[in-house]
This record gives sequence, C-alpha cells and structure tokens, in this order.
Amino acid sequence: MLLFLSILSQPLAVILLSVLAGGAGAAGGLLALEKHTRAARHLLRTGTALLLSFALFALADWALLAALPALRLSFSPDIRLPLMASLFVRLLLLWALLGAITLALRRADAHTPITARPALAFFLAVNLLFSSVQVYACVIEPLWLDTTRLTLTFDDLDPAAPPLRVVQIADPHIERSSYREAAVIAAVNELAPDLIVLTGDYLNLSYLDDPISAEDFRRFARQLHAPYGVYAVRGTVEPRAEGMARLLEGTDIIWLEQETVTLDVRGQSITLAGVACSHRYEADARRLEETVSSLAPDAFVLLLYHSPDLIHEAAALPVDLYLAGHTHGGQIRLPFISPPIPFSRYGSQYLAGLFREDGLTMYVSRGLGFEGGGLPRARFFSRPEIVVIELRGR
Repeated sequence: MLLFLSILSQPLAVILLSVLAGGAGAAGGLLALEKHTRAARHLLRTGTALLLSFALFALADWALLAALPALRLSFSPDIRLPLMASLFVRLLLLWALLGAITLALRRADAHTPITARPALAFFLAVNLLFSSVQVYACVIEPLWLDTTRLTLTFDDLDPAAPPLRVVQIADPHIERSSYREAAVIAAVNELAPDLIVLTGDYLNLSYLDDPISAEDFRRFARQLHAPYGVYAVRGTVEPRAEGMARLLEGTDIIWLEQETVTLDVRGQSITLAGVACSHRYEADARRLEETVSSLAPDAFVLLLYHSPDLIHEAAALPVDLYLAGHTHGGQIRLPFISPPIPFSRYGSQYLAGLFREDGLTMYVSRGLGFEGGGLPRARFFSRPEIVVIELRGR
C-alpha cells in the first residue's frame, strides 16, 4: 500500500498507471477473442492506436494542470487529484469502447469487413470535447468576470435622497495575484461605488498560512476605493479574529465583527451590520440577533454574512437587505443538474442570485475564486461575479 501511494505521488506515474490500466482492458479483450484470430489482430491494432491516443490526452491533461501556475491562472500545490479525476473519465471511455469493439468482433463472421476508423474517430472526438471543456473551465471561465447590476427599492430608504451604489465582492480565495484580481480592481473602480463590501473567504484553503498569499490579498485590498469606505466580515476561511486582524493590517478595510455602523451617504442613512460566519448555525443566529435586534425598526439595515444559511433568521429581524456568498454558485455546474457540493445547509435552494423571503431581500454572489484543498481550480457555468446594487427609496 505504501509503495502504491509513493508511486501515485508523481503525476507521470499516475499517467503510466492509467495507461497500464487501459492496456489491461485491451488484454482482457484479446483473451475474449483468443479463438477469433482475425478479430484479435484487429483488436490489437485498434487497441494500440486507442492506447497511444489515451496516453497523449493524459499527457495533455498533465501539461494543462502543470501550466496553470506559470500562466498565473490558478495555483494548486498538488495536481494529482484533478489529474486522476480527468484520467478516470478518459479511462472509463476507453474501457467502454474496448468492450464494445470486443463484443462486436465476437459477433462478426469471417466475411464482415472490419475497420478501426469509426472507433478511433469516436474516441478522438469525445476526448477532444472533454479537453475543450477542461480548457474552458480552467482557463477561460475563471477569467470571464461578470458584473451583475441590480436596482432595489426599499421603504426604509429616503426616496428624496440620491441613490446609493454598493459593490459586493465575495470569496476572492486569493492564492497569488493573477489576472482575475487585476480585472476585478479595474471593474470595481470603474463602477465608482459609494461603498464596497467584502463578504468573506479572502485566501484559499491551500494557502491560509502562506505570507505571500496574505500580502497579495492586502495588495488587492489596498486598490479598492470608495468614498464611504470598504467594509468586510469574516468568512469560514478566516476562523479566528486574530488571523483576520493580521490579514487586514496595512489596509483601509473596516472590519465588522458582530457590530453595526450607520452611515450618511449624501443624505441617505444606511446601517451596515456585520456578523462573522462559523457554520455553527445556532451560535451565528444568536450573534445575528444580538447585533441587529436593538436597531430601530425604520432603519435601513444591510446585513453582511458570508453564507446564505441565516436567511430565515434574518427575515425575522429588522434586516432589509442581506448580502452573502460562500456557495460559488456551485462552482462546477452541469445543465439541469444540481451542483455536487452546494456549500449550504439548504442545498441548492439559495445557490446564487436574488431571493425574497418574508419581506427580506437577499443576494447570493457567485464570488470570484475557487474552493481550495484538493479540488480542481475550475469554474463551469458559474462565472466569477462582482455585484453592483443601486439602492433607492420608495
């Protein structure tokens, strides 16, 4: 077992084992055709071509994942898990095709014409499609920044005052400074917000103790400017207050920790309430109640909390607008299928977008970055998002 694990510690060894597994499938087909000499020769030629194609696609997978840090797209410290996941998909296709070819050859008679072209064409087409999806998910969509624009009206805002523009940034998950962060800074500053709010998860899980990542986040934060301030709350990646304090050193970000602040923005009064997210829901609900229950009923209250999981608790309190993230919009989504990891106790119910519940308005941002750990740094049908909300009275 230890020998097997040590072999898997090298990506090229993973590729070699995958090719050997594919060869084992071809060998099984040859054994099934041992009494069919003509068919066995055809399977040997076809299987060899398929295995060579499989090996080339496996090397391409490795090259793509290994190149992402050099291209400053994502910075996974360990590519084995996404590589094995990719090769597993390709290997299943290879085995299925070898099995289908073997079955067809067993049923063929001596006069049936045999050609490898359809099988090779099908294998190449499906694998090229899979490679295109990988390139899109790892290279294109993570940089395809989406700006969501909303105009929301509330009774607790003064209709005579000018509208107030708030930009939300969720889940940067910074590993290193990259093109995405530069695009975000340019887009946010062009929007000329009155306020900027950050709703948690500022570093990636794989880089929590990395000083370069922390400094790159501070560099990112120092470029965010709004005349009425930049405000932030802790997410689940920032488990301790002292760590959050260190992360924000040298920035102008105002950190709200179970506290409120009331601002006058050109005659419009708005109260920001910030609550740290621990995923201990009962404790977080108590924090929320203690933070906002004493506010005046006619105050406009904007709640910053990392996760959408307190929507029902917030709806029972004097909260008008609730901004959250954490779900990444599913991060990797397939059409008509719920994401495998919705990151919420409500599953996909509040995955992303605008929700209204018992008089409360909530927006859940898809965020900017990637989940860390051993997961692949990819987005699929869940583009990174910044949110700009224009608040008006009615």
